[in-house]
Amino acid sequence: MAEDSSRAFVKDVKRIVIKVGTAVVTRNDGRLALGRLGALCEQIKELNSQGFEIILVSSGAVGLGRQRLRYRKLVNSSFADLQKPQVELDGKACAAVGQNSLMALYDSLFNELDISSAQLLVTDSDFRDRDFRKQLNDTVKSLLSLKVIPIFNENDAVSTRKAPYEDSSGIFWDNDSLAALLALELKADLLVLLSDVEGLYSGPPSDPKSRLIHTYVKEKHQGEITFGDKSRMGRGGMTAKVKAAVNAAHAGIPVVITSGCTAENILRVLQGQRIGTLFHRDAHLWEPTKEVGAREMAVAARDSSRRLQKNNLMAFGLQALSSQERKKILLDIADALEANENLITVENEADVAAAQQAGYEKSLISRLALKPGKVEC
Repeated sequence: MAEDSSRAFVKDVKRIVIKVGTAVVTRNDGRLALGRLGALCEQIKELNSQGFEIILVSSGAVGLGRQRLRYRKLVNSSFADLQKPQVELDGKACAAVGQNSLMALYDSLFNELDISSAQLLVTDSDFRDRDFRKQLNDTVKSLLSLKVIPIFNENDAVSTRKAPYEDSSGIFWDNDSLAALLALELKADLLVLLSDVEGLYSGPPSDPKSRLIHTYVKEKHQGEITFGDKSRMGRGGMTAKVKAAVNAAHAGIPVVITSGCTAENILRVLQGQRIGTLFHRDAHLWEPTKEVGAREMAVAARDSSRRLQKNNLMAFGLQALSSQERKKILLDIADALEANENLITVENEADVAAAQQAGYEKSLISRLALKPGKVEC
């Protein structure tokens, strides 16, 4: 797949926060998706060896803990116990059991790849403490200098939230918003949110009419997107990811939402390929604010044809004018250009800046720029 010029900024990326969703960590039956996790760790190993600084935020602990505790409860239950109404397992107990199991798995996978990892559990209240935030930065900086992969998760087992899936108050409210907060706090260059779909769609991904949105423009897409169901096991699904992505992009951190189930998607993002959905503070400068469909294209072609015919008639009319009349028209145009030289220069400088930000080739930018010599010509 060819590189996307709007993603030329990735060549300057060094520090990356990668958030792994519950739907990526687990299979439909709630068990761990070992193949996907193994492939993810191999990509992180590759990026680590290339000099990238990788910070991982992983969901899945509560779902994994619930699956394990249900099994343990079943094994320890008598037939009479199974006839009684079953009480839902405590979410915080599930988090405690699941976090231990999830980290043990990451540790084993990274050890196989000769990579060290570290567990960092945080709560919402931690980020209210300035000393904690300074220590967090120092610890992460030290780990990254040793090429250790920091793995973050909310410490649901001791969190003051009412329940892991219900309380959305506070500085962050799920691992998507935690990932966005960490990207800002730790000065990341890129945030990658991994999901079980290819990116953000205009409607539910299962709807054949839905289309993948490659670059999110708030002014264009905010009111027209229809979200599907939330994550089958996580807290917020795509709605939570988009909210976190919009907030991070607004703060100046580019975000890509893409599939964690497709091979090497993270590597492809960092190659500048058009993978997933990009959120960027300057995205509104790169895309038109209105989608152009087949009908609109046909209408535009018809109108262009009419304008061309009109221009031909105007050109024919100019030929019918005398030499002095044509000269006067050209001089009037020249006078108008000179009178508006400052305004034209300001607008051209804005166009050049936008082209540079979008990563266009230097030769194209040079042709776009209006230099004094060009203006005098």
